[in-house]
Amino acid sequence: MCELSPDCSGDEHCQLVLRNLETGNRTVEYYCKAHLVLRVWEVEQNDGLAAVEATQL
Repeated sequence: MCELSPDCSGDEHCQLVLRNLETGNRTVEYYCKAHLVLRVWEVEQNDGLAAVEATQL
């Protein structure tokens, strides 16, 4: 997502760990800081996902 966007700050990336509330599986996604905030908001609106951790890389 972020590589294609001109709004990204290319040097500050974050790792977002998500948990599927039905299966318990975790996935890792990578975003710039600007898009991380948007993605966390999207996850909060989704009843099937939970944000577990966000870490700046």
